[in-house]
Amino acid sequence: MFLDILSFIIIGLLLRILFTFIGVTPEKIDFIRDRINYFVFYYIIPFVCFKTAYTMPFSLSHLKISIVANLTILSCVTISWFIYKKIAQSKNIKTEVIGVLIMCSAFGNVLYIGLPILTNLYGTEGMSYAFTYDFLASTPLTWTVAVAVCMKYGSAKSFNLKNSLKTIIKIPPIWGLIFGFIFRELNITLPEEFIYTTTKISIYMTYLMLLIVGLSIKALQPQRITLLLPAIFIKIVLSPLLALFFGSIIGLSGMPLNVCIIEAATPSMILSMIFATTFGVDLRTAIEMIFLTTIFFCLIVFLLFYFIFS
Repeated sequence: MFLDILSFIIIGLLLRILFTFIGVTPEKIDFIRDRINYFVFYYIIPFVCFKTAYTMPFSLSHLKISIVANLTILSCVTISWFIYKKIAQSKNIKTEVIGVLIMCSAFGNVLYIGLPILTNLYGTEGMSYAFTYDFLASTPLTWTVAVAVCMKYGSAKSFNLKNSLKTIIKIPPIWGLIFGFIFRELNITLPEEFIYTTTKISIYMTYLMLLIVGLSIKALQPQRITLLLPAIFIKIVLSPLLALFFGSIIGLSGMPLNVCIIEAATPSMILSMIFATTFGVDLRTAIEMIFLTTIFFCLIVFLLFYFIFS
């Protein structure tokens, strides 16, 4: 299963190389990727979220996962801020770079990488836990804390919590979860064909999401790795350890705890590139963090699969 996941990421990367070879500009490749991403996020994932909420009852484990996810992400933001504040005092680092490193060290690609892995590992139940980690923790914190970090360190110096909350409310997958929950609680019976179709869609969706990850990978400058290493360590190593710590404290075990560990270790979110452009923080650093954390994540997951979760 790990090789299947990695292979689709590699196919996406090879497509990017092929497009570049035949003369397609990086901007055009990113445009194609963004169109695919838009279609998946707005027209496919909401139905999958609906089906997941409709067929999988909310449990105490879902609430605990939400708590662990929020604690893990906020802890990584705090630790990264403290470390890069100290580094900035001794080295001449642009604030735009610091902002990206704080964001990329804490916010992972929990939907486009975490969801496919957990769906393949644990099926529908794993998918429901993945959505919980994302939509009850990662997404709200992304549009509030991550935006605030970018606005503090980027060219946009003001932060409007009201606008961020409006953005969260407008996200279609969240409404998919809400309506799925309402339909389930009202005991509204849906045709079996609908459930079957959305189940099949979710399978193909996960592979399409992995292709998007591969299309997003770009080259980096090796001499900058030293600056990025603390953020990479926090995202790939410290974050899952914090999830393990918080999860153990509140009594998570088995599959729910494994979900938290894997989601916490996911590489830096692709959305950080959009945030970098929108809020004036360093785009190159965001791209490099996504590339490096994706590589390291694949190695970590390989070890987890064969030595811990097997």
